[in-house]
Amino acid sequence: MIIGAGERICPLDTIKAFSDVICADGGYKHIKNIIKPTLIIGDFDSLSIKNVPKYIHVKSYPKKKDETDIELAIIHSIGEGFDSLYVTGVTGSRDDHFITALSLLEKYKKTEIHILTEEYDIFIMNKMRKYSFVNMKNSQVSFLSVTEKTAHIVSNGLEYEYNGNSLSRNNPIGVSNRIVKNNAELKFEKGLVLCFLKIS
Repeated sequence: MIIGAGERICPLDTIKAFSDVICADGGYKHIKNIIKPTLIIGDFDSLSIKNVPKYIHVKSYPKKKDETDIELAIIHSIGEGFDSLYVTGVTGSRDDHFITALSLLEKYKKTEIHILTEEYDIFIMNKMRKYSFVNMKNSQVSFLSVTEKTAHIVSNGLEYEYNGNSLSRNNPIGVSNRIVKNNAELKFEKGLVLCFLKIS
């Protein structure tokens, strides 16, 4: 679990379920005195390194750098061998940081990365893979094409089914669908999809 400094985070009980918790700079404020992070990483522009307890491992970077603190945490986690990551605290007052985090989902699409807010699970869906939505009946779900076109989409268990249809990047008709079965599925043969799944 990677925690950013954004105001909108998933519930603390969700964070507590992870054995490895990495804070991206100011993300530490969300769990200070509640959860001990494995690492705090970043340029420490929003968190003074002097305020970090000495028993917590830190990895400091220059303020002038190409990567955001969230991306540094992602790179570190991938380097540690994690192939599935959960990220929270990337949404809030900095809308540009949220768009940047969405871009990182595409940049690191070979790694399964989920952005969690208090209401949504946001993740990239890759072609030629079947995605299952289990026990999510009545949940709202949106599918947005990241590529110019996502083609040959097939689904089962959605209010608005896909039967070989396509989605295009400049025509977001995949927004506000709904899961109507306890076991729903979706797959496609070409393209890349950004999924917004309402989880609460």
